[in-house]
Amino acid sequence: MTSEQPRMAIPLPSEMADMLFSTTQEVFTSMLGSDIQRVSAPEAERSTPFDGVLSLIGLAGALIGNGALVCSAEAACDLSSHLLCTEFSQVDEEVLDAVGEITNMIVGGFKNLLESHVGMLQMSIPSVIFGKNICTRDAKADVAVVVRCAFPGGEVALTVRLAAAPGTMCRPVSKERLENSAGKPILIVKAPVCKIKEPGTPVDEG
Repeated sequence: MTSEQPRMAIPLPSEMADMLFSTTQEVFTSMLGSDIQRVSAPEAERSTPFDGVLSLIGLAGALIGNGALVCSAEAACDLSSHLLCTEFSQVDEEVLDAVGEITNMIVGGFKNLLESHVGMLQMSIPSVIFGKNICTRDAKADVAVVVRCAFPGGEVALTVRLAAAPGTMCRPVSKERLENSAGKPILIVKAPVCKIKEPGTPVDEG
């Protein structure tokens, strides 16, 4: 006896980037009172060592991975000053907490948009790092998105890296094979197939 859950449509990376910028723009406008502009971003934003602040939040569900905010110390101070209405000239615990909260709002907004495609996702609390020569290395991701934004106080880079959870499969599907796709190619995450063993039946080693 075999049971298979419905397949779920996943936006392509370009669409995820638009979703990530939309949530970032909303947070900057409503919570920080600042305008932002989207600028070109390099392919590997977090793989190159940098000095500054890295705020990371884990995501888990049908897709697993993380979302992150990367910025300089000066940008972190400016963001915190706008959020807390207090001037900061150097990175301290309050600044790190503020950057973590900003990341939480941005990644949380992105998660809410993505959940309409993949179902419920869980979010971890932010982990915020401040230092020099920071470099991260992630496991292979099915989807990697980088959005760099400029604002009056500097620049921030938002990244999202996601992979299909163990037991699931993520693969591209052409638009011709999808009904009601409005001409947009999308990715499909296929839920795992569960084989239910009836009492007294031999175990299938294959």
